[in-house]
Amino acid sequence: MITIKEIAEDLNVSTATVSNVIHGHLHKMSPAIAQRVREKLDEYQYIPNMGARMLAKGGSEIIGVITNYPNRGEKLALQDPFVSELVGALENEIRTRHYFTILYAAQNAQEINHIAKTWNVVGLIIMGLQANQCRELMKITQQPVVFIDCYFDEGEQYNNVGLDDTAGGFMVAEYLIRSGHRKIAYVGDQPVLEGVDAYRLMGHRQALARYGIPWNDSSYILISKDRKARMNDLQNMLSRVRNVDTAWVFTSDYYAAEAINFLHDHGFHVPEDISVSGFDDNMLASLVRPRLTTVHQNVARKAENAVKMLLDIQQNGSRTPLSVTLPVRLIKGETVSSPADLLVQSTQNS
Repeated sequence: MITIKEIAEDLNVSTATVSNVIHGHLHKMSPAIAQRVREKLDEYQYIPNMGARMLAKGGSEIIGVITNYPNRGEKLALQDPFVSELVGALENEIRTRHYFTILYAAQNAQEINHIAKTWNVVGLIIMGLQANQCRELMKITQQPVVFIDCYFDEGEQYNNVGLDDTAGGFMVAEYLIRSGHRKIAYVGDQPVLEGVDAYRLMGHRQALARYGIPWNDSSYILISKDRKARMNDLQNMLSRVRNVDTAWVFTSDYYAAEAINFLHDHGFHVPEDISVSGFDDNMLASLVRPRLTTVHQNVARKAENAVKMLLDIQQNGSRTPLSVTLPVRLIKGETVSSPADLLVQSTQNS
């Protein structure tokens, strides 16, 4: 590939002149020289280094997108359908607005803090942080930052695009209760629930309270983020089918779909033996059979709001931080039946 230096020598001009034409800085040269350089660039089909171009423009065309969703066993974070769908929606929205995306999948808050200090970008869109990590990040960066799905304490100021997770948790639990379920377990991967999962459980418990169903700690089932360990957890959960639980509410479609497959492989049927629900309504919800009952969120709207918010901050200067809460809706699939149906099925099999 030909270099800027070789083009400059061929035209008997400086490398700075060629570079200025590439980057559109034409005010210090004659139109004739600029035209000669353009023709030579076309002749050699020169493609400028995008990284150098970005640096030359002071990072004014780059938006940093950082994920902090942990890997699940052998699965990388970006293999999670929800994460990949959200990243894809952000990239599409950023490109539509004529900016470029630089993506980093962080494994911890320290990595994100380092990036926030060193990247030269328009601003950062960050997904998957807990509230304490968001607070620390806001202390060390002067760049515009928009969080996705981060929960702060009431009264704190921050830029965030999230969901009405509490309403989503309520919808699923109420649907199960109205279907006749009273023995409902809530399944998640955090020993102490934080962020979106905590708010989804809050809605879940609100629905139980409204219908006079008590909640106790044994109603929460902890499963591992590590896939091999999680298979053991699911194996242990089989003893709860029918005897202890008539329904399992998972914090994500990923875990719900995995459980449905696991149940099938071990001779159980959904919803005949136990009802299952998820959250997100991503591609897994429509691919798994039976079709998953879940809570729908509009990922494209989430991305659109996040990018718009970031560019408004960057272009209009500092202002009162915004928090956008997007609505959710229940998707009634085929993975919920009534406990009466389970009783009939049990009688038929005896």
